[in-house]
Amino acid sequence: MNAQPEYYWHIQMCYPLGRGGIKIDSLDMLAEPQPIIGTGEWDDWRCRQFKNDLKKGDIVLVLDGNTPIALCEVISDYFTDSDLTAKYYNINFRHVHVISYYSDYNIPPAPQQFSQGAFSSCRQTTGRYAYIQQWLNHIQSMSFIKDCTDLLGVKRNIILQGAPGTGKTYNTAAIALAILGIKNVDLTNRKEVMKVYQSLKDSQIFFTTFHQSMDYEDFVEGLKPKVDKETNAITYPPEDGIFKRACKAVRNDENKNIVECIDAYLQIIKGYENKKEIPTLTGKSNLYVWWNEGNVTISTRSTNSSSTKDETYSPSPLNIEKVKQQALGEGQENNWRQYAEAFINAVKKEYHVTQNKPVVLIIDEINRGNVSKIFGELITLLEADKRDELSVTLPYSKMPFTVPSNLYIIGTMNTTDRSTGTLDYALRRRFAFVTLKADRNLVAKHYSDGQLRDTAVALFDDIQNFISNPQHLCGDFSIDDLMVGHSYFMAQDETELKAKIRYEVIPLINEYINDGILNVTNEQKRVAFAQWCDLNTILAADNISDDSSLDEE
Repeated sequence: MNAQPEYYWHIQMCYPLGRGGIKIDSLDMLAEPQPIIGTGEWDDWRCRQFKNDLKKGDIVLVLDGNTPIALCEVISDYFTDSDLTAKYYNINFRHVHVISYYSDYNIPPAPQQFSQGAFSSCRQTTGRYAYIQQWLNHIQSMSFIKDCTDLLGVKRNIILQGAPGTGKTYNTAAIALAILGIKNVDLTNRKEVMKVYQSLKDSQIFFTTFHQSMDYEDFVEGLKPKVDKETNAITYPPEDGIFKRACKAVRNDENKNIVECIDAYLQIIKGYENKKEIPTLTGKSNLYVWWNEGNVTISTRSTNSSSTKDETYSPSPLNIEKVKQQALGEGQENNWRQYAEAFINAVKKEYHVTQNKPVVLIIDEINRGNVSKIFGELITLLEADKRDELSVTLPYSKMPFTVPSNLYIIGTMNTTDRSTGTLDYALRRRFAFVTLKADRNLVAKHYSDGQLRDTAVALFDDIQNFISNPQHLCGDFSIDDLMVGHSYFMAQDETELKAKIRYEVIPLINEYINDGILNVTNEQKRVAFAQWCDLNTILAADNISDDSSLDEE
């Protein structure tokens, strides 16, 4: 496929004898064992272009009136076929590969955008070209998102890694929506993606950023001070971290009010004669639970209790308000937390509050935290085949804990940031790594202004050559680790491009130089930065003076 052709094409095949004549279904031609496009035989420039100018690898949009049908790539020279002519009335044919059907894209062109002729070129300066290019970009993006989603479905944990500006943040959001099965949103439309993403925050999408002071107590659970409003006494109940909240969200239905469900369940077990037998958290024994109307506690007793007291005696009563707080994740039952959790699980089961919905946890800058310290013993439970199978007892709540299979973890990692070292091998084995590279084609495709496009692409190439120069590159970094991302070269006008180069690109490269990642002289740096600020390229580094006396300027 041509990376950046001079023009694309569009074709109308439905009226092979001209408007008012026989109409055929273009989809039938594309459904042939070897799909075809075709035209009639006319003594005009359109027919001559189809026969002579259309090349293998060219992109053609098939239309029915103003309605797109499919996007195709030409894969053969012009030919004739009497059997095909008898079937479709067209005379001149080309074999094509169907890249995408409109039903998979479903974004209409502007009115009258493709109203010109049965067969016509779509030059770069036209809205028709921009529409086809937008569709191709959509296909490319969706292919990447699908690959990542498929990988995440198998592995459960992935990390998107790359240099700044390569699209990690946007792609993370799009992949999250895809794995959640969100429909009716164009995953290549940044505004649409971020709007839906924000609406799902803290229900099906959880977000955190790792940093050097983050620990297990912040991420999983820890003891947090709490002041009792009535007594002013300070207690330290266990509080769920974002990882534990995300795991709980997999099995919680926010459409059900758990407090209302608890109140309704109390009415079911009102009186000892209406007691229920429920399993404990381990499932190895059971509890009797009942409620005496007017009491502020729920009566519980193990079915294995050896107490000689009356059978209505409850050795482990649960404070109802504390149980509700525990159900909401806002506190804990002070004395019998595990019994309270077993009671909450029974309520959820009774009212179908539990559902195994997918949830995504996004960890930005995952390599900036001490992952062994943050995850603790839960690293083992991250493996796909350990989900819902192995459990550990958490150190503060003393509750058994498993990682659900429907929790998906997406991390991001800036490959230029080695300030905290690399991820340890234990965590690396549990994640799949996807590298996002700076993409020159995306820079070119961003612009409709040919002059500004050429300037931006030239700057991209020049900066890439500067960074990848063997005399400049140090240590174990590769060009994929350091190349400034394509988003830094994508601007609306020259003023914005200059600002991005001056205030974003140059400071980043200057940081590489100061950190010893790039080995360049002061003169090389001065010349390069001055040229880039004016949106100009520099000469090859070998042609810039390396006179050490200039380093003292």
